[in-house]
Amino acid sequence: MIRGKLIGTKSSLLLFFLPILLSFSVHAMDNAQSVSQIFDKLGLSCPVAQPGTDKITIVKTRVPQEVMPKKEWTIILYIAADNDLAPFSIRNIKQMAKVGSNEHFNIVVQLDIRKSDGEKITRRYCVQKGKVLYLNADDPHSQGMDSGDPNTLISCCDWAITNFPAKYFGLVFWDHGSGILDPQRCRAIRAEELFTFNQMTQRFELDRSIGYIDRMLQRGICFDDSTGNYLTNQKLDYALNVVCSELLGGNKFVFVGFDACLMQMLEVANLMKKYAHIMVGSQEAGLGYGWNYADVLEPFVHGSLEPKDFAKHIVKSYEKSYEKITADYTMSAINLDAIDELEENVHNVACILLKGLRAQKNGMVKKTIKSSRNKMVCTHFDEPSYIDLHHFYANLLSNLDYMKLKDSQGEAAFKGELASALLEGQEIVERTVFANSVGKKLFLARGISIYFPERFIHPSYLQTIFAAQNDWITLLRQYLIL
Repeated sequence: MIRGKLIGTKSSLLLFFLPILLSFSVHAMDNAQSVSQIFDKLGLSCPVAQPGTDKITIVKTRVPQEVMPKKEWTIILYIAADNDLAPFSIRNIKQMAKVGSNEHFNIVVQLDIRKSDGEKITRRYCVQKGKVLYLNADDPHSQGMDSGDPNTLISCCDWAITNFPAKYFGLVFWDHGSGILDPQRCRAIRAEELFTFNQMTQRFELDRSIGYIDRMLQRGICFDDSTGNYLTNQKLDYALNVVCSELLGGNKFVFVGFDACLMQMLEVANLMKKYAHIMVGSQEAGLGYGWNYADVLEPFVHGSLEPKDFAKHIVKSYEKSYEKITADYTMSAINLDAIDELEENVHNVACILLKGLRAQKNGMVKKTIKSSRNKMVCTHFDEPSYIDLHHFYANLLSNLDYMKLKDSQGEAAFKGELASALLEGQEIVERTVFANSVGKKLFLARGISIYFPERFIHPSYLQTIFAAQNDWITLLRQYLIL
């Protein structure tokens, strides 16, 4: 599963970590500098620190032996930056240090990255205002870890949960993303393949002419260039199961966030519902800067937040960062405690449509599904097999009269049953997605996507928990073979 940090990326970080006090001074690449200049030209604040500014200090220290006081929140950031996103990770940590841990919450980071000399390193930080405490220098077991290994995620959470106790734990995955699919091949992706800056509109625009998976052919989540490894759905399921059952005492994370591309899908929610109450992420691919952590964390300067209020704030913060620079953005918050109801509805809709396909006249049920799902009329994303569920339902409702069955008497009952299920599904989406923000080009996106390929089913989809439990996969198979 997975962030498409896509502007100004490079495979090595121009930063050398020294063992004791030193300052961050990250040099941006030409492309990143040009993006920052565009922000300046538009009179906007770039959602990251500008090159060479906002230096912060790294302090080499040890985890205190005494038990840390329990706070309201601990936010764990699992940053997989041993890849082309490395410079953005440092910028995001700088943003976190503008706020810093305080009496209300802890900001803890595991950073997997390569130094400028090519050495792979793993750093564990507690981020404070204006400085970063480097805590694992004396721990030989946490050096040069593989961010694509589920045991690395377990180790990270063990360290964070044990040393920074809290009432609420939130976990953010930071990296590339590819939604529910786990592509088997990989190659580097260049920023210009996705977003370009339109001088006429003064906006960044997403090119959807080539599908994300076809273009990328990589990425689960937390991709590690040094090892070629990443967290597949199965690995993530295993790791989070261990963390929640053994480290959280059978409890869940309050929220799981994906600072990654294409993750806000029903199938991903199906996986995450066992391990978190809320899921925050994007249906669409995103610009390389990702979340603006200075703004995301700012409310904790003044006090604490309830989980849903924090999730709503993250969505609003993303909107504030990107609404003036691109019409191709999404961010939403999903109540995972209600996702079973939506899954059941999708299962029911699939079963009704399957009955229609088996009894259709002149192929009109398939034709109607096809026209309702067509990317020319249904909101889809940079990966065209990911479509907005709510909009697809709306299209089916609008096209219901075109569905014809051989049994004219049974046709009316079929249409009535399908219409009722579709309306119910839309209402469930509107309740379950409790915060949603979208750009103008995606104005009909309602915060949760579903997989619906036009040609063939990706092999990795067949291995998902969702496909094993829901007749949506049966509908896809029947639809594609007719």
